[in-house]
Amino acid sequence: MHVINPLALSNNELYGSFDEGTHEWQDGVLARIMRTLCKDDSPDQKWILFDGPVDTLWIESMNTLLDDNKLLTLLSGERISMSPQVSFTCLATMKGLAKSSL
Repeated sequence: MHVINPLALSNNELYGSFDEGTHEWQDGVLARIMRTLCKDDSPDQKWILFDGPVDTLWIESMNTLLDDNKLLTLLSGERISMSPQVSFTCLATMKGLAKSSL
């Protein structure tokens, strides 16, 4: 299980960012974890737990990047397909999520 507090990180730290000066992509925490878990061929269930306060900006960003087909699309254009053994869950105080579409 991998635990992430989404509000402890900026969007760039969480998802990744493109450096305008060097033209290099830098993976975020979620991209690194997803890539590692999705390459693991073992039948064991793998969990990513988002623990901490969740606000509408964070959850909308996640909703935009992760589609219904369990495909994470990074700003770099890379697409990481989640295997059936990979799951997300939230354990959080969800204030203000009535405005979110997730």
